[in-house]
Order: sequence, then C-alpha cells, then structure tokens
Amino acid sequence: MFKQHNSQQVACCLPGAILRKIFFECAYLSIGSHTECETWSWVGISQVCSSWRAVAHSCPELWRYVDFSHPRSCALTLERAKMSPLHIDTFVKENNTRLVQRTLQLAHRIQDIHIRASLQDIYPFLELLTHPNPAVESLIVEVDIPKSRPFGDVYNRPLFPTCGPPLENLKYMELHSAPLYFLTPRCTHLTQLHLHDLPLTERPIVRSFLSMLEQLQDLEHLTIDRSFPINLELVEVGSLERCALPKLKTISLVGSTTEVANILECLSLPPLARLSVKIWTLSDSRNNIWKLSQWISSRSHDEGMQPVEKLILTGKETGTRFMADSLDLNPDYRQSFQIQAFHSRGYAVLDVVFEPNERIADDELLVFLLTRILKSLPVAETHTLSVQDLDFMTQKSWTQILRALPYLRVLDIAGGAPSGLAWALLLNARLHDTGCMVPDGGWNHGILVPRLNDVYLRNVDCSSGGYMLSRTATINSYSDLDDSRFLDVINASLCERRELGLYLRSMSIIRCEFVSKKSVDDARTVVLHLVCDVRRLLKDDDVDETRPARYRNTWNFDHPLIAHYHRLRALAMDSDF
Repeated sequence: MFKQHNSQQVACCLPGAILRKIFFECAYLSIGSHTECETWSWVGISQVCSSWRAVAHSCPELWRYVDFSHPRSCALTLERAKMSPLHIDTFVKENNTRLVQRTLQLAHRIQDIHIRASLQDIYPFLELLTHPNPAVESLIVEVDIPKSRPFGDVYNRPLFPTCGPPLENLKYMELHSAPLYFLTPRCTHLTQLHLHDLPLTERPIVRSFLSMLEQLQDLEHLTIDRSFPINLELVEVGSLERCALPKLKTISLVGSTTEVANILECLSLPPLARLSVKIWTLSDSRNNIWKLSQWISSRSHDEGMQPVEKLILTGKETGTRFMADSLDLNPDYRQSFQIQAFHSRGYAVLDVVFEPNERIADDELLVFLLTRILKSLPVAETHTLSVQDLDFMTQKSWTQILRALPYLRVLDIAGGAPSGLAWALLLNARLHDTGCMVPDGGWNHGILVPRLNDVYLRNVDCSSGGYMLSRTATINSYSDLDDSRFLDVINASLCERRELGLYLRSMSIIRCEFVSKKSVDDARTVVLHLVCDVRRLLKDDDVDETRPARYRNTWNFDHPLIAHYHRLRALAMDSDF
C-alpha cells in the first residue's frame, strides 16, 4: 500500500536527472552546516522511497560527500562512493573528531578538504593537515579563535617535520586563523593562496614572507587579508628585492593603508593583474595615502597597462549620521566608498574600498582619499562615469575630478543624488560664454566634460536637496541645506551648456522618485531624446514651495540650527551668483 501511495507522489516520479541535481544540492549544502538537529543526515534521502533509493545508489559521485553526522552515515558514504574522489567538508566537534581523524588517515582518494573547528578542536588535526593525502587538490582550514584569548602563542612550533615530496595535485589553499606552517615547501604547485586573519605569532618577517611567495611561481590568485608580515610597517621596503609572481591574475589585499602600500612595493605584478584593495582602518590614511596613490600612478605608466575606460564610484552608509532630534553625531554611524576602474576588456583592473571599522563621519577625509586615488589613475580617456549613492562630494571636489575626464561621454547616476556634481556642471557652464571656442574646433580647457552625450538617472530621488558648503572650509555643512531639487539643477546645467553649443544626445529617467512634470517638460527642451518611465509625475500642486526639496527621512530638518536656501532661484535672480 505504501509503495503504491509513494508512486503516485509527484516528487517520487521526477526524472532521474532532476533528482540527481536535487540530491547533490542537498548533500553539498548539508555538509558542514549548522542545523537544529546535529544528528540529521543527508543520507536519509536514499530512504524516502524506492525510486529515490535507486537514483541515489546509481550515482557514486553523490556519495563522495562524506557525512560525519553518525558513524553509520560515514561508513555508508565511504562504501557507496566506491572509487570516486572524496570531498571532506565538516565542522569538527567532540562527537565526530574520531570519525574525521580516521577518514583523513585511511582514505586514499581524498580530493578536497574543508575543516572548520574551534581552537581546542583543531589541535588533533595539525599534523594530518600539514601532511595531507598526496591526491588532495584543495585545502581549506578555518579556525575560530576567541577574541578574549590573551595575547601570546596560539600555535606552538610543530614537533613533526613539514618537509616531504611535492604535493603536485594541491592547487588551492585557504587559511583562516590557521597555522601558516600548513603552507610547507611542498606546496609549490599552488595556483590559489588565500590567507585570512593570521594570528600575529603566525606571521613571518617580510623577507621570509617574500621568500615563501617566491616559491609559488604558478600562483594566479593571491589574498592577504589582515595577514601581513609583522614588521611590514617598520622595514625599508625599498631595500628589499621584489618578489616576482609572473602568472598572477588577481591580488586581493585587506589591511591598513601603510600595509597595503608597502606590500605592493615588495611585489612585481604582471601588467594585467587585477588589484582589489580594502582599507579597514583610516587611522594612518591621511599621512600615507600618497604611498598607495604613488604605486598606482607608477603602475599606470608601466608598459602593457591600458587606460581606464569606465569608472564606478560607490558610496555606502551604515546607520544615521545624527542622533534623533539633535545634530549630535551617532557613534554607530559608518561611512565608506569604493572606486572601480575598468578597461576595455570589461573587468575591474583596480578595485579600492575604504571601509573603516571605526566610526567615521569625516567627509573631508573621504573626499581627500578619493581624489588622491583618482588622480593616480590614467583616466584621460575615460568615457563612462557611474556614480552610485555618492552624495558627500562637494561642488569644488567634483570640479577637480571632472576636469581630469575630458573625453567623458556617459554619466550614469544611481541612488543618492550627487548634488555637488550637478552644481559643478552648472556653475562651470555659467563661467563661460561662446567665446571659449578655439580655432581648431575644440574647447577651452575650462569647460568640464565637453563631449558629454548621455545622462542616465536610475532609482534617484529627483527632488533631493543638497548640502551647502561650510563657511570655514570647502566641505559640507550639515546645518545649511539647499532647497534646489536635483533634477532641476541638472536641467539648468544642460540648458547653460546648450547655450555654449554643447548638446546632450539623450537622457533617461528610469525608476526614479518624486519627478515633477515641469522638470520633465524642461528636460525635453534641452535634450534630443528623453526616456522617462515614471508612472506618476508630480504636478505643481504636489510640491510645497516653502520646502520644495526632499531630504533623508532619518534627519530632523525642523531643528532650529538648520537653515534652508534655494541656490537655483538665487542664481536665476543674480547673474553674478
């Protein structure tokens, strides 16, 4: 009766190919994951019905995912895998330590090892993982070291030898807070090496670190995530011989500005190697950003380097800048930005992220860092600029950036409206007249982005107001705000540019919010082709003329210290503004 009932179920009648894909996903996702029932075994899929059992048993590759949830499940997977290479992926716990040890010792066909363990549970495996099976192709070790652990030696020196015949099959190694001696002289065939959060006592000096990398001549992908040599910030890197990695395709670095800049000075990279950098603290950035920007600039002029064709500038905020009902800074506020530079082949040749862990609400510092990096890039031929949620840049800062992009043709804006960018274009156009045309048909250097053809607005609050400049510095004042709406400022800049003979070919307003009908009508008069997919356009009656611009909902704009202005209206009334 049960067989007849199961045979009528849709799940039991699925084709074998689909069932195999489901079984593989079940085995892959279940191994090593935390579940409410730690004794649950994915092997149970072979016991649901006879059709599932037949499909599961006919696929030896499925059983290569060894299940350590129970001795019986472990024995079944090892038996049914037959001669398929094994995949070891598990959290080491008290209830499975012996099973994992025995499998690592006796199995002769292990292909991948992924071990996760606490510091106390990893000790029995140190020697086994230092001398893995010669057939192993991938080794990943993740150790959870308590933050409360006092400073000192985390791992003692190994009492066992680390030498032996080369591990010719081992191509991938990833270490998270694990002993660095897993990277033995036998691992010279690695193509990928990823080091994350090495304890200070596990980090070698610079010379030893470079000597270790020098042995990895097949290396294609390298990650150094807060795992730099212990004396990197103290040693004179110019006195060291550079480590050449001729086959390197990507390098990812996470650390302080000084650490990142110094390690790059120690390496000789191929011209097309992609660089990804994340600066997680800004404590040393102001005084040492020149090191990083100098390295980027020197590399940009190397032979084989192609000019940047596309720039993406992305901002990110976590939390609110101010406390509720006040202008006091929120201690939980975080601010960061990212610079991505693409060349003609379509991938990011440079990816730099400033994402500090400490509280940061210093627009001036972020603007300083961003402009320093941009100045070091070969952007003279860049034709596309994408700006996403980057609204802390001032008009003067944008003027410096746009001046370095004479061939810019496409401006793509998404998320938070960069009012400083719109004002840079408008005020620049107001400073010039038709007399700026030069005899050869070109334009005076003073005109920003004279070749701009297309502007794309995506997911932008077009009624956003902007920040005013501080009276004491060229940076944002969060007490003085501009009531001019972003799209109106964009339209005014396009109108001024058209008076100079600079016509915009197309403009798109896609999935934007609070777009007024008047703003769309104004755009049609200055753009040859306009695409607007806004379902509901605001009419004049929908706009509060006493407060026409919108600001972030998390701000208290009724605070008595906040003053509002309408710069666009003042500009129209005063030509000398």
